[in-house]
Amino acid sequence: MTYGKRRQNVRIVRNPMATATDRRPLNVSNSEVTLPRFRSELDINDATLFAVYCFIKNFIGSSGNNAVAIDNKIEQAMDLVKSHLMFAVREEVEVLKEKIAELMERINQLELENSFLKSNATQETLAQLSSNVQQSLNNAP
Repeated sequence: MTYGKRRQNVRIVRNPMATATDRRPLNVSNSEVTLPRFRSELDINDATLFAVYCFIKNFIGSSGNNAVAIDNKIEQAMDLVKSHLMFAVREEVEVLKEKIAELMERINQLELENSFLKSNATQETLAQLSSNVQQSLNNAP
């Protein structure tokens, strides 16, 4: 959907993936397409389809019947989608790396606490603990 006036081959397209607090329009021009910033709550398929739709509609609509130009523009659209997806994947990888680092830190802390507690526990407590672990393993499905 296009909104507003057409000026200098630039259409202002409402970004359907924008939240209520983020209502910036998506600019689509003959030379550049600004994609919406990928957010984790979005289905990546919706964002990808929207980007391809805007890009192809803009360029095919303005190019006439030249099949080579259409093929080139479709290839450009696919390259743009690929770069957008690669950026989204890199962002997600960074988030996952941070979570892994936090979890590794937590594991080290728990192992340290566990060894401290085992070294300061009485033999009776350790025997009871191993007995409870055996019962848990036997009752597990």
